[in-house]
Amino acid sequence: MTIEDRIEREKQELRELILKTAADMFRKHGYERTSMRAIATAIEYSPGTIYRYFKDKNELMFEISSNGFRIFYKYLNEVRKIEDPMERLKVLGQQYILFAKDHPAYYDLMFIMPDPLKSLNEGEHWEDGHRSHGVLVGVIKECMKAGHFRDHDPIDLSLVIWGQVHGMVALHIRNRLEMYTEKEPEVLLMDALDAFNRIISKT
Repeated sequence: MTIEDRIEREKQELRELILKTAADMFRKHGYERTSMRAIATAIEYSPGTIYRYFKDKNELMFEISSNGFRIFYKYLNEVRKIEDPMERLKVLGQQYILFAKDHPAYYDLMFIMPDPLKSLNEGEHWEDGHRSHGVLVGVIKECMKAGHFRDHDPIDLSLVIWGQVHGMVALHIRNRLEMYTEKEPEVLLMDALDAFNRIISKT
């Protein structure tokens, strides 16, 4: 390994350390209450070091969310190998819940905490987020071609379906399912998703 390679690797490792530490602190202490200086103190570097990688806290939050969405997309993309579009839609919800279960910190930061899009300039688009949403819309359109969801708009339906599954996951992530004592939370989520899928499959 050359000196240049080692320097580049160390820079990447420091960047990843900043992202991981910031994500943990944003979730534990709150986005607004976490400063760039506090993040720098936690990793034992000067604030100036962090500013060499990220111009401000908004950009840092955006990059954390973008990393999360890249992982999220891999979960959603698993459904592409399923031939029947309605079955694909059902499994898409399962993959959504599985991502939240495997990566609760990312889910909290991506979908529950303050919107990271403030770091985008006018006219820019959040490519990673749009790509993930495009999977859902694409599956809905294929369901419509197969005869489901007649006289509905795919964008409207995407919000209904996303909102339903997100709502259930958010209640679980924020520990709001304690009144359901009959089942373990993960079992309850999947059973509730199955009930929702049975309802929409009739449309």
